[in-house]
Amino acid sequence: AVVSTQSTGAEGFTCLLGFEESIGYMYGMNVLDKDGISAGPILAAKASQLYQDGFTLSAFLESLYVMYGRHISDNSYYLCYEPAKFDLMFGEIRKGGVYPEKVGKFPVAAVRDLTVGFDSNYADKKPRLPVCPGSHMITFSFENGCIATLRTSGTEPKIKYYTEIVRGPGALESEEELRMELGEVVDAIVKELLQPEKFGLKPRPS
Repeated sequence: AVVSTQSTGAEGFTCLLGFEESIGYMYGMNVLDKDGISAGPILAAKASQLYQDGFTLSAFLESLYVMYGRHISDNSYYLCYEPAKFDLMFGEIRKGGVYPEKVGKFPVAAVRDLTVGFDSNYADKKPRLPVCPGSHMITFSFENGCIATLRTSGTEPKIKYYTEIVRGPGALESEEELRMELGEVVDAIVKELLQPEKFGLKPRPS
């Protein structure tokens, strides 16, 4: 990410914001790395400006939801110290190319598998993102607007999941309702796809 940002600057572009889900944010190009420290003063300055104008950060966030819709995420991981079990797990999910049509009660709309080079979003079934046969990564898009990616870590003994549910502007569901629905999707993914008891996975330490 840092190399990419430097290349972008050399080409005359300005990076406004960079981020990674589990590490932090990079605001501007003064510090070419993602963290919570440099992002803190930016957030504080925004909060101060909003307060002077008679608003709060939470009210501002709600206004963004109204404008762009709600995006709710739930991300975590399980530990496994036997890498061969990851192959078994993902082998069961793939079932020789016959991917699950439902997970729990939630119908699957599309599947992208960047390990084997499959993407049902396209007529030719070829992904537009880079394929990486050396690691497992499958993304499920559900009919209810949820997207879930399962992948192994390249540096740690982990199976990670990243889930998000999206509703466009004007949606009637509250944040609490969406979080509950996303929680049901996550529970179904863990139970039916990850299968912690079968594969000896240990939950993320609390």
